[in-house]
Amino acid sequence: MRLLKCVGLLLLLLPLSACGDRLELEQQAYVVVMGLDRAEGNLIRVTFQVANPQVGSTDRGSAPNEAPSDIVTFTAPDILSAKDIANSVITRRISFAHLQTMIIGEKLARTQLFHHIMADSIRDPEMRREMNLMVCREKAESFIKRNKPEMETRPHKYYSFMQKRWKDTGFVPYSTMNRYFQRVGRELFLAIYATTKRLKQVEGNEDGYEAGQIPQRSGDPVQMMGSAVFKEGRMVGTMTGEETRYALLLRRRVLAKSFIMSIQDPLNPRFRVSFRVIRSKSTSVSMDVGGERPIVKVRIPLKVQVHSVPSLLNYESNEKNQQLLKKSIQKELQAGAMDIIRRTQTEFQGEPFIWYTEVRRYFRTLQQYEAYDWEKHYTKARVHVDFDLDIESFGKQLKSQQVSGR
Repeated sequence: MRLLKCVGLLLLLLPLSACGDRLELEQQAYVVVMGLDRAEGNLIRVTFQVANPQVGSTDRGSAPNEAPSDIVTFTAPDILSAKDIANSVITRRISFAHLQTMIIGEKLARTQLFHHIMADSIRDPEMRREMNLMVCREKAESFIKRNKPEMETRPHKYYSFMQKRWKDTGFVPYSTMNRYFQRVGRELFLAIYATTKRLKQVEGNEDGYEAGQIPQRSGDPVQMMGSAVFKEGRMVGTMTGEETRYALLLRRRVLAKSFIMSIQDPLNPRFRVSFRVIRSKSTSVSMDVGGERPIVKVRIPLKVQVHSVPSLLNYESNEKNQQLLKKSIQKELQAGAMDIIRRTQTEFQGEPFIWYTEVRRYFRTLQQYEAYDWEKHYTKARVHVDFDLDIESFGKQLKSQQVSGR
């Protein structure tokens, strides 16, 4: 009898292994970029950029004049409803299996509706928590339509390559849907800030811009610089690329481990000295939460590689000049770090440095930590930042080439 039961159970499993719901690749339409905008009432405008699988593949010859993607926009109460509506318009079945980037219009991001839409969207099993989150100045629909890269015809490749560049420069944060949900109820969340618009140019150095302010003459229409600041599920402001870099440096762990910066030449203010900052070790964060005003001590170990000295002054072998340069770099970094700390304390009244994870170690229970209210105490905290610098090299030249006779 027991054997018959086992055989019966095995027979019941046979229909479950069938492929009745399978779909061929050519029967599906893969959305690679999604845009969200505010519509009337509590509705949203959802834009899908659907990739054309024949463009960029070996089958390109059969469709030489086809566009690399198709862009469609629908008005719906949520993302899943828009997906269902799209299936009544597009011949192939809409799939989010390859969705890598979600672009949010700034008007929607500044409303509470944004979090409601985000929290509801993850019910769909195809929605990946690791997709990139990006906020644009204009409507997301306009952003997607205007983004036509010069060197990339396939949209998913463009965002895939740009994600790697974000880690190289530190101009924008590494923001994903998963990180948003981790920090939405705690402190500030930083998202990538981008635009295809061109704003009035401002005077700045290599990182003192926001998206749209970079002095650019040609090339790709999209500028990604700085970050959109979220608090309690709603966008409350922006940061420049410089402020974003300091915010990343003040975190214990950061993905952007090196980037280029510059300061005014301490011996010749007409020029600037450019150098590479390398995070050799993790940032050290210690706290004293016993008093009314918490004390935070941050130590950031950095290695510096000097790459450019346009003044051609001798920093390579003159130890006195090296010490002067080191102190100037430390002073510049410390001033920049304290500026962003003071701004987050007064304007945003929250911290994007993920220090709340350090604060929790000083309390025995979760209830004690929640009763302490770190967000409230941070606004009046005394913060001390120390940059531990080590000038590692001055490039491959032992001496700057001078013009003879000068």
